[in-house]
Amino acid sequence: MQNPDRALTKREIYKHIWQHENYDDNNLSVFISRLRKVLESSSGSQYYLYTVRGVGYRFSGDRR
Repeated sequence: MQNPDRALTKREIYKHIWQHENYDDNNLSVFISRLRKVLESSSGSQYYLYTVRGVGYRFSGDRR
Protein backbone atom coordinates (compact mmCIF):
# COMPACT_ATOMS: atom_id res chain seq x y z
CA MET A 1 0.00 0.00 0.00
CA GLN A 2 2.99 2.27 0.47
CA ASN A 3 3.97 1.73 -3.18
CA PRO A 4 0.73 1.83 -5.18
CA ASP A 5 1.02 0.91 -8.85
CA ARG A 6 4.69 -0.02 -8.43
CA ALA A 7 5.62 -3.61 -9.21
CA LEU A 8 7.58 -5.08 -6.32
CA THR A 9 9.76 -8.13 -6.75
CA LYS A 10 8.95 -11.25 -4.82
CA ARG A 11 12.25 -10.85 -2.97
CA GLU A 12 11.35 -7.28 -1.88
CA ILE A 13 7.96 -8.38 -0.59
CA TYR A 14 9.33 -11.41 1.21
CA LYS A 15 12.16 -9.44 2.81
CA HIS A 16 9.73 -6.76 4.04
CA ILE A 17 7.24 -9.25 5.51
CA TRP A 18 9.50 -11.98 6.91
CA GLN A 19 12.86 -10.10 7.17
CA HIS A 20 14.74 -12.79 5.20
CA GLU A 21 17.03 -12.30 2.21
CA ASN A 22 16.23 -15.67 0.63
CA TYR A 23 12.58 -16.09 -0.12
CA ASP A 24 10.36 -19.13 -0.38
CA ASP A 25 8.18 -18.75 -3.47
CA ASN A 26 5.52 -21.10 -2.12
CA ASN A 27 5.11 -19.19 1.18
CA LEU A 28 4.74 -15.93 -0.72
CA SER A 29 2.22 -17.41 -3.18
CA VAL A 30 0.05 -18.69 -0.33
CA PHE A 31 0.29 -15.32 1.46
CA ILE A 32 -0.73 -13.40 -1.69
CA SER A 33 -3.61 -15.81 -2.33
CA ARG A 34 -4.97 -15.32 1.19
CA LEU A 35 -4.53 -11.57 1.00
CA ARG A 36 -6.48 -11.48 -2.28
CA LYS A 37 -9.34 -13.41 -0.65
CA VAL A 38 -9.48 -10.92 2.22
CA LEU A 39 -9.51 -7.96 -0.17
CA GLU A 40 -12.18 -9.57 -2.36
CA SER A 41 -14.40 -10.46 0.58
CA SER A 42 -14.31 -6.92 1.95
CA SER A 43 -17.55 -5.36 0.89
CA GLY A 44 -16.88 -2.41 -1.35
CA SER A 45 -13.15 -3.07 -1.55
CA GLN A 46 -11.54 -1.29 -4.46
CA TYR A 47 -8.03 -2.64 -3.93
CA TYR A 48 -6.47 -5.25 -6.15
CA LEU A 49 -3.28 -7.27 -6.26
CA TYR A 50 -1.93 -7.97 -9.71
CA THR A 51 0.68 -10.49 -10.75
CA VAL A 52 3.40 -8.88 -12.83
CA ARG A 53 4.83 -11.78 -14.76
CA GLY A 54 8.57 -12.18 -14.36
CA VAL A 55 8.71 -9.48 -11.67
CA GLY A 56 6.38 -9.98 -8.70
CA TYR A 57 3.20 -8.18 -7.70
CA ARG A 58 1.59 -4.76 -8.00
CA PHE A 59 -1.02 -3.26 -5.68
CA SER A 60 -3.53 -0.84 -7.09
CA GLY A 61 -6.79 0.86 -6.27
CA ASP A 62 -7.78 0.69 -9.95
CA ARG A 63 -9.06 -2.38 -11.72
CA ARG A 64 -6.88 -2.45 -14.84
